[in-house]
Amino acid sequence: MHIRAVLVVLFVASVPASAQQVFKCVSGAQVVYQSAPCPGVTARQWDAQPDPDNPALRQRLARTAAQLRARNASPVRSGSGTYVSASSSKDRYACEVAKDGRRAAYEAAGVHRSFALSSYWDNAVQDACK
Repeated sequence: MHIRAVLVVLFVASVPASAQQVFKCVSGAQVVYQSAPCPGVTARQWDAQPDPDNPALRQRLARTAAQLRARNASPVRSGSGTYVSASSSKDRYACEVAKDGRRAAYEAAGVHRSFALSSYWDNAVQDACK
C-alpha cells in the first residue's frame, strides 16, 4: 500500500503541471474543442503543452504594441484654436446628390444588384464626399 502511494506521488510529480487536456466534442456536424470533458462522446482527447517562454518574441510583441498605441493615440492639437473647413456648401450638395443617386439606383436594381453597379455608385459617392 505504501509503495502504491509513493508511485502515485512520483507519477504526479513527473507530469508537467502546466499541461492541459483538450477534448474534441462532436455533435452532429458541429465540432467543439474545449478543456472540459464532453457531455456526450469524446471524439479525441490529448494533452496540450504550452509554448516555451520566448523572451525575443515577448520583446517584439511589446514593441509592436507600443507602436500601435503611439499610432492610434490622438494627435496633438495646436493651441492656436484655428479651424479651417475645406468643404463648402457646394461640396456638401454634390455629396448629397451622389448619395441620392446611389439610393435611387439601389432601389431600382433591388437586392440582387451587380457588383459593377455597386462599385460605380460607391466610387461616385466617395469622390463627391471627399
